[in-house]
Amino acid sequence: MSIVGTVGQTAIVDSSLEGWNVARAVAVIPVKQDIGPYWIRLSLKGGPARAHIQDRLNTTVQATLNLRDLASLPIVLPPAPERRAIAATLGALDDKIELNRKMNATLEAMARALFRDWFVDFGPTRARMALSASGAKTASEPRAPNLSPDLWPLFPDRLDDEGKPEGWEVSTIGEEVRVVGGSTPSTKDPDLWDGDINWATPKDLSNLAAPVLLETSRTISAAGLAKISSGQLPVGALLLSSRAPIGYLAIAEVPVAINQGFIGMICDKRISNAFAWLWTLENMDAILAKANGSTFQEISKGNFRPLPVVVPAEPVLRAFDAIAKPLYARIAKNERESRTLAQTRDLLLPRLMSGELRVAEVARLASEVA
Repeated sequence: MSIVGTVGQTAIVDSSLEGWNVARAVAVIPVKQDIGPYWIRLSLKGGPARAHIQDRLNTTVQATLNLRDLASLPIVLPPAPERRAIAATLGALDDKIELNRKMNATLEAMARALFRDWFVDFGPTRARMALSASGAKTASEPRAPNLSPDLWPLFPDRLDDEGKPEGWEVSTIGEEVRVVGGSTPSTKDPDLWDGDINWATPKDLSNLAAPVLLETSRTISAAGLAKISSGQLPVGALLLSSRAPIGYLAIAEVPVAINQGFIGMICDKRISNAFAWLWTLENMDAILAKANGSTFQEISKGNFRPLPVVVPAEPVLRAFDAIAKPLYARIAKNERESRTLAQTRDLLLPRLMSGELRVAEVARLASEVA
């Protein structure tokens, strides 16, 4: 459990992990076998434990909970059968959230591998070159492992003098997307804040399990939006944190305004947001190399726009989007589902722990909804 900074975050150490240790900001809580770590984790999310943490926090420098106060945290302990039933009910929700997380990691890895093969390693073009060099009479059958027969003819069969597939173009990211920045409305004017317009900071991306922005921690009013020259970015805009730190990345699934810690990319030209997302991931080292600053590293829009991007022929772009966009769409769908599951879990948790709701009642309600 974290006891410094963001106090109260918990994780269960997997039994297969060996030789682990923790930093000073983390406390280790050994758990009796008959209670189990998951129940303790649930209890630490409950109202009594949270109230106790808030009451005992030392916030002189930064939020800190000492070990003595941690040891006195109240734990709800109903009879074992009820405990097991509650844990099974909430655990099923957590299991599905974890399954979605693993699925999204696999989907992202698939998308990244595809982008790297087509647009970095030029795998299909090299495969066609190898086929031509072998003296084969036909190029109608694919020799690249992930290429279907209808995609095979879309790729050139040779590299040009620059080492890229013949006919493809070297452009810059600034030519292929609209690069915009943001700002922060005056925090001294309450009329600019707490409206119905999402306003993102890099912190909103820091804890995302997938590159999908569904909500922001703060909102601004229409008057606040008027203070931001880039205005409200549309659904589908790609957000890259440009400082402190550089590299958080997400596609906005809601219209959003951004602060000055972002490079926003509006993908309404040749390349899609899926292409730009994967290009950014692939070129993160080049982006970091262009950063500078005495207080903290920052990549400016001026240094970002000239970064090179290889743009393939239009049929290849369309074929890529036909594969990559559904992968991202499934990631976004999983994230929405996980968000709903987490909200359901957090709604049920205090009611089940307090006895206000019984597991049997939850099961009955779930069957009625189904």
